[in-house]
Amino acid sequence: MLKLDPKWEENADSLLRRSIEASTPHLRERFLALSLIASGQPGIKVAQRLGKSRWTISEWVRRFNASGPEGLVPGWKGHPGRKLTPEELEEVRKVVQKPPRAVGMKTGRWTGRVLRAYLQRRLGKRVHPSTARRYLHLLGFRKKRPRKKFIKADPEKQKAFAQELETLERTRSPRSQTVWIDQGQIWADAMLRAMWCLKGQPAEVASSSPSRTKKLLFYVAVVRPLGKVITLVVDWFDQYHTAQFLDKVRAKLAGWRLDVVWDRASWHGGDAVRKALQRNRLHSHKLPPYSPEMNAAEPWIGWVKETLSVNTCWGDRTALVHSFTGFVASMSKRADQVLQKCVPEMWGFNCA
Repeated sequence: MLKLDPKWEENADSLLRRSIEASTPHLRERFLALSLIASGQPGIKVAQRLGKSRWTISEWVRRFNASGPEGLVPGWKGHPGRKLTPEELEEVRKVVQKPPRAVGMKTGRWTGRVLRAYLQRRLGKRVHPSTARRYLHLLGFRKKRPRKKFIKADPEKQKAFAQELETLERTRSPRSQTVWIDQGQIWADAMLRAMWCLKGQPAEVASSSPSRTKKLLFYVAVVRPLGKVITLVVDWFDQYHTAQFLDKVRAKLAGWRLDVVWDRASWHGGDAVRKALQRNRLHSHKLPPYSPEMNAAEPWIGWVKETLSVNTCWGDRTALVHSFTGFVASMSKRADQVLQKCVPEMWGFNCA
């Protein structure tokens, strides 16, 4: 149990009085914590009450016992100013745009600590990690969740395909639609993302550790410019389920000329798929290899995963399917959102 050294002749009342008279919020908080400790409350309770960690409360007690009330005065004296010259800041801007391993750092992402180590090794200048992070903000860097950039993709093929689709959209007849088809899966276990939680409390998501086999597989078609979404839940992906989905798309869009844009997955080929395309009078357009960002259905898959799977563990597949069905049903009232979110990334391609 945490205890205050009696040699400083302070008690709960005197420390409470100091917390009221202190000149800064930091000192008021620290003296209040020590007043509670002096009144006999355990450190863990004080930490929970003030939204701090128990280690922080222990550190305040240690500093008080060593130096008295003066030991609680913050030693921070403000920003020391920029240690890096404009030329060195420009070098940092160029370096941080590369992976850390490309400049000899043994890690996969830039942090304040990694940049501090680089500056010390490369420029011989010591800065605090928080100062290093401040430099990153100063140079215009912001944290974003990355996506994969496929180096095997052929830019020339992508550009040619985009031009083909641009011509198709420009010459579209009044009774025609472009249907973007893809397939996705949602695991029953939670997809962890950053969350808000109280200071001193752990960030935890309840999980029953469901089997990896407990997942939802589905086909999805995003119809532009109607803003319509068509889905089909399946047990696995193969050419027969693909043909079944094509039949469903035609049934939902009877009377329209349909141009189907999809990737080159193995289950998008075969006799069953070829016959379904002919039977339903669908015009197939295969995306270039390694070009998922050019498919307007990809953002919808990310949208449904963020809605249903982030920080949520589903007890069984039935509940997940039920929620998925409800999300799909809500699309009938969210056509504008579908058109806003589900946009293929193509050079000069107008999807309006």
